[in-house]
Amino acid sequence: MRSDGRRPDELRPFSIEPGFIGSALGSALVTAGRTRVICTASQEARPPAWLKEGGWVTAEYAMLPGSVRPRGRRESGGREKEIQRLIGRSLRAAIELAGLIGPAGPVSLVVDCDVIEADGGTRTAAITGGYVALFLAVQALLRQGSLLQAPTLRPVAAVSVGIVEGTDGVARALLDLPYAEDSRAAVDLNVVMLASGGLIEVQGTGERSSFSRAQLDVMLDLAERGVASLAEVQRAAIGAGR
Repeated sequence: MRSDGRRPDELRPFSIEPGFIGSALGSALVTAGRTRVICTASQEARPPAWLKEGGWVTAEYAMLPGSVRPRGRRESGGREKEIQRLIGRSLRAAIELAGLIGPAGPVSLVVDCDVIEADGGTRTAAITGGYVALFLAVQALLRQGSLLQAPTLRPVAAVSVGIVEGTDGVARALLDLPYAEDSRAAVDLNVVMLASGGLIEVQGTGERSSFSRAQLDVMLDLAERGVASLAEVQRAAIGAGR
């Protein structure tokens, strides 16, 4: 039994509120337990100068100072840059970049992910909510006539998995770790997947010990089930936000 009473394969209470920021093309408030992230998708004035064909999607990630205790620092460091690159890669895998073309040429979108409360899993929540914000932004651009055609979108979501020793001294694979579990995990894994089941990125670290191929398979199975559940929440949020 986990400290919050969840089963090993159970997600924290998870919700996505679409259209949370009215001024953005697409937006969502993501809540995973006590972790909350605001995701907004906006069109950039100009695509990157190096872009030769198709459009582009990138991301920025930040934690508000009050999202952690004691107060965090506002400047962007190496951790934040690594996470925003992960979010950007994940969202680019979700969209047909060749389809991001408007009447004036390539369209560039940026998805901002701002953590307002952190209790573990901020990067995975940002990816899951970032996809909803991106989808809604594309729909808004189509309504405005700012895209020549609808680019193909493939739902993408992410979740954390870890191996954590319980109060009974037995180490188990657990899905969707809050900070209390993440901070003492022997193995920490972040998994980004398409809702259709294809892996996009797996970030795994033996924090306190190595892990076997069999343990990795167990964790990936847990992640796959978690992503399937997250995809259902995404579909409902997109339906409500249209």
